[in-house]
Amino acid sequence: MADSAPHPLASPSSYSDSERYFISSGKKLSFQPIPTSIYRLAQTTESIKTKGTLWQLNPSASDDPSTTGNTFDVVSNLPLFAARYDNPLVSGNDSKTIYWEFEITSLGYSGTPAGLAFGFVVKDAGSEAIASNSGGSLRPYDQAAAPKSLSGPSILWNSVDGGVYENGTKVPDSEFQAKVGDIVGIGVTFQFDPSIPMIPTRDVNDNPNAKAGKFSKSLDTKGNKTTRVAEVKDLVPVPTRVFVTINGEERRIEGDVARAFVSGVADVFPVLMVFGPGVGGKVKIGEAVNFGGEGGLADAQLAAKGNSAHAGHKKSRFSKVFKIPADAWFGGIGSGMGTSSG
Repeated sequence: MADSAPHPLASPSSYSDSERYFISSGKKLSFQPIPTSIYRLAQTTESIKTKGTLWQLNPSASDDPSTTGNTFDVVSNLPLFAARYDNPLVSGNDSKTIYWEFEITSLGYSGTPAGLAFGFVVKDAGSEAIASNSGGSLRPYDQAAAPKSLSGPSILWNSVDGGVYENGTKVPDSEFQAKVGDIVGIGVTFQFDPSIPMIPTRDVNDNPNAKAGKFSKSLDTKGNKTTRVAEVKDLVPVPTRVFVTINGEERRIEGDVARAFVSGVADVFPVLMVFGPGVGGKVKIGEAVNFGGEGGLADAQLAAKGNSAHAGHKKSRFSKVFKIPADAWFGGIGSGMGTSSG
């Protein structure tokens, strides 16, 4: 078993040009290896033709007892929200929405308990040890009676009761039932708060050959493309809203859900959890998603297309940034200057 002791949250990372492009577009994301041969995430002809990320979850063809009563959770290689770039108080945009879907094709075998949960996780400092452990995150399901990732705090939709679970605790009145054939989506919107001072940022030069993937891009005095980035110590929480869609119809979740960890100060990763044999479906991220526009949340459809299509972003009236020398920090309204740490 992996270490189950609590860990502090992992610090938000910096990312290369190409990684920022994939984060913002939701393209070509992969997941940790599944720690049981009963399941595998595979690419199909449909996957190859899809602009976003599409993985087929393939279970065994039989009721294999080795997975009965076991559960695993796997996390994507890159986040969908990179706090040092995507926090609206860094980018200056009115909002940033992250969203993905799971199309359910199977929920197990008759008489054998099985189900899935999926959503978002903020990695803790012990998550890499879990990923590298030979046993992975496979564990008896009775140790996770409610869906809860071993990689860190999570916000998950659960197929068993349709509930949304915030780090293992069910959110009141969140019962959004779905069945085989349905497509379920879950998203988080990070919102700009004009009452909070802009976060100090600096510009980093981009590879001139890299695809544009961030709305925080600007040009320096020499015409080079740059991206705003903040120091970890300067990040502050912003208002967030969690939502679920069932076949494109939005189901709002009331109250402050996941504000303790999904708040704009940490990177947020897609996570998929499965327990029991016979669960199947399609992971849909980026332009692979089916719904989220009419009949659902408009921002979800925009988020599916990546930042190149104004994914959940609108320019804020507070987004103007005043240039100062390259070795200094700068911010928007209400921010002071300090020295750069590189």
